[in-house]
Amino acid sequence: MTDEREAGQRRLAEWKAHLLTLTDDANKLMEALKRQSPEAWRGYRNTVEQEGTIEDEPFDTILQTAFSLFPGRKTQEITDLLRRMLDMVRAELGKEDRGARHSN
Repeated sequence: MTDEREAGQRRLAEWKAHLLTLTDDANKLMEALKRQSPEAWRGYRNTVEQEGTIEDEPFDTILQTAFSLFPGRKTQEITDLLRRMLDMVRAELGKEDRGARHSN
């Protein structure tokens, strides 16, 4: 049982470290968007607030910014980063995450 418990604690610690990294990276991405593309950032926040679908142009800007800030990241890593940013913006706006939770 201790091996299972230790493994569970290790997985939890790894998840917390991953979430912390995602949060830091999402903060960097949001700050970069606010500075470099304020119009795209406003459009994104408005879309999240209205629970709508993001337009192509702001999404492309966000995606290009993410890949330029974090070169070498795989698509899944960028997807996780964008998901974390969405969660953070929803929390800022006082909205609950109504989407399905992604679990590792």
